[in-house]
Amino acid sequence: MPGPETPAPEAAPSEASDPPLVRGLRGLATAALALPAVPAVAADRSPAGLVLSVLAVGAGAAAAAWVARRSARPGPLLGVLGGVLVVVVGWLLPQGDVAPTTVLLGVGVGVGIGLAGAGVGAVRGVEAAGGAVVGIALLAALVAVDGVHGTAWAGLIDGVAVAAVGVVAARGAAVPPRRTSTSVRAVAAVAAVLVAGVTFWVGANSPTATWFGSQVSHGPRDVREVAITFDDGPDDPYTLRVARILDEHRAKGTFFMVGKALDRRPDIARALRADGHLLGNHSYQHDSWRWLDPRYPELERTQQAFRRHLGICPTFYRAPHGQHTPLLAHVVGDKGMTMIGWEVSAGDWKTKDARLVARRILDGVKPGSIIVLHDGLDGSVTADRSVLVRAVPLILDGLERRHLRPVRLDAMLGERGYGDHC
Repeated sequence: MPGPETPAPEAAPSEASDPPLVRGLRGLATAALALPAVPAVAADRSPAGLVLSVLAVGAGAAAAAWVARRSARPGPLLGVLGGVLVVVVGWLLPQGDVAPTTVLLGVGVGVGIGLAGAGVGAVRGVEAAGGAVVGIALLAALVAVDGVHGTAWAGLIDGVAVAAVGVVAARGAAVPPRRTSTSVRAVAAVAAVLVAGVTFWVGANSPTATWFGSQVSHGPRDVREVAITFDDGPDDPYTLRVARILDEHRAKGTFFMVGKALDRRPDIARALRADGHLLGNHSYQHDSWRWLDPRYPELERTQQAFRRHLGICPTFYRAPHGQHTPLLAHVVGDKGMTMIGWEVSAGDWKTKDARLVARRILDGVKPGSIIVLHDGLDGSVTADRSVLVRAVPLILDGLERRHLRPVRLDAMLGERGYGDHC
């Protein structure tokens, strides 16, 4: 007597049976894996920067492949989540200036693509490979034409494509959708938390982002002026040496001073003010945690130091390390002050190579740029800042060749440098 028939295994749907639109969308989504490498390569052309770029792409690709293997056809909800992750990452990348965040965002991009079902399966077939090439070319064109804004647009376009893959590539009733495993849900949750965490990190640490607290990172672009600013002083003897170099080039700078250093060497601050340079508030302790205090008494304490020693009340504040919260920004605004970020930095606190410092500044400068250098280190009044004595003349000569005039920050922004009261 014949036994019961064993059901034939379901045939997996063929990639070739997909409509061309679906294959093209999968190819474009695959191209999103190149997105994390774009800003890292553009911002840091050093070997370390290139290695980080490769790590970002590799981490994203590995995450995408793993998730795709766990759930070959995730439902529309996970597809949309994948698209949202890529959109958010594309928006964050131009605003983050810390290289390690590129690696984390690369993982976010990869997981987003994997959740949308575009991971491993996206590279099958000639049509998908062609779509990937077209997608990468589109990203490169956007970034080449529009710089960091192009990167954000690339992230938006990729995110829409990834979400579309998750929705359009549903197989319909012919093959029942596979149930999403617990591990895939866990990956989705981890990816969402990761991207949310990086969002807050970038917002709190970016010197140009304004969505975590209003700050100014550049001046007008239609005037050939720049503002050279110095942080962490006063410092003996290098602050006044730098000031003399500025004077020799008929330039004026803006010096953001640490309150504890000002209390120790008010004579240096008085000399700078008498020489026509602008002074700003740069916190009192210059540590790595007081910026989290919602009351932020550091601002008032430093203002009182200025009032006590010089009888002035600066209207410009710069957060140590650029770290700020919306609550800190609110305290600054309540004081009638303006929070200042920067657009061009040379990492001059971690190198003795003056030519490298100058090259980094001159490579990034443009009309309206706010340049940040360090005439002190964390409020120490005796730090060795001899690198600036060698770098600043090179920077000033380079600015002159580019027909860019260094001016005080208040002159470039058209705002008062000192208020009537603290």
